[in-house]
Amino acid sequence: MKSSLQIAFTVAVSAAAVWYSVQGVNFDRFITDLAGAKIGWIVPLVLSAVLAMTLRAWRWRVILETLAPIKKTPVLHATNIGFMGNMILPLRAGEVIKPLVIARAGEVGAPAALASVAVERVCDILMLAVLAVVTVGLVPGDNMLRAQLPALAGAVGLLFILIVLAVRFNEPVQNLVDKISGYLPSVVGEALREASRGGLRVLSGLSQPRSFFLVMGISGGVWFVAAAGFVFGALALDIHAPYFALGVATAVIVAVAVSVPSAPGFIGVFWAGSEIALGLFGIDRSLAFSFGVLNWLVQMVVICCMGSWSLGVLKISLSDLWRQKPNRSEDGPDAARGPR
Repeated sequence: MKSSLQIAFTVAVSAAAVWYSVQGVNFDRFITDLAGAKIGWIVPLVLSAVLAMTLRAWRWRVILETLAPIKKTPVLHATNIGFMGNMILPLRAGEVIKPLVIARAGEVGAPAALASVAVERVCDILMLAVLAVVTVGLVPGDNMLRAQLPALAGAVGLLFILIVLAVRFNEPVQNLVDKISGYLPSVVGEALREASRGGLRVLSGLSQPRSFFLVMGISGGVWFVAAAGFVFGALALDIHAPYFALGVATAVIVAVAVSVPSAPGFIGVFWAGSEIALGLFGIDRSLAFSFGVLNWLVQMVVICCMGSWSLGVLKISLSDLWRQKPNRSEDGPDAARGPR
């Protein structure tokens, strides 16, 4: 599928999500809710967004350190710029830009850095799966959801087993990837081989108990802070609900919603996820829409400000990164393995 078709698809998804989000919304009340948001709770909402970004950068640094010693690599700036790219560029370009910023420092190659981003997503999926189980147990009065608890718990267990198997049978998995890549076009096959080597090396590094528990502990912190941010948003709009359950449920459902391919900034899908989550607690549709937009605006402003700051510090631009072509000396097998 060509980029233009992909972009058209993401725009269509966001348009459908926007249409869903505004159904039954009283816009007079929406404006009144936003105008009346309590500033005292907006401040911790902003701070939670900043803290979540900082924790994500710390976690990524720990993951990258399984590939090579990290001394001058600007991990926080790469994180900020990557998230900003996701907010303002199509096709989640930030996920590609992040490793390019890392590669500029010369300590970790771009394919290995890209593989580490994939491992980050695995950590997020594992943590979100655990939180999904918690959410189902916390949603008040929904016996249908609670009936899914055994299936969800089993899925979490299966995911964990698959990760353990990938680490335990590192070499056979790599051999299988190498065999598959041999049937692909040379450029694609080489990229797949390098990415898998980096990814499997990261997973092997995380098999060490200290690294694993540190990364998962930080992941827990990331999602706890994200849930707290949604609680602050609810308090700002004077929404009454069991706050812990609301925060966790919203963090999980919004994360699933924004994983769907959509227009830059997760327009529509973020709001729809927020409304679905608050609907579980019987919150009025108009108030839920206000909640989704408020949290989305804060996330957008914080991420774009942090990304702009990082671009200024590094004296680069998003267009510079997008045009960057990593050379072979940086991205070969040695770069993926990293110095020992």
